[in-house]
Amino acid sequence: MESHHKNSDHDLCDIRSDLSAGDLWDVEKYFREQSVLEFIYDEQLDVFRFPEDGRFAFCREFADWKRQQERGYLHF
Repeated sequence: MESHHKNSDHDLCDIRSDLSAGDLWDVEKYFREQSVLEFIYDEQLDVFRFPEDGRFAFCREFADWKRQQERGYLHF
């Protein structure tokens, strides 16, 4: 039986395998210190969220790489 999914779980993990969620966290923290905000920081949960809809974007341990790529946030 053929899968109807465009991407396998393995493909999703490879989207930004050169970066870790911690790297993304450090970059966003740096930009926030410079008053350049791309994401909304949820202090209560200690995570960053997408500004468009408040959905989870990343924390120190995990990043939603697929959604970030779909929304054009992985332009570096």
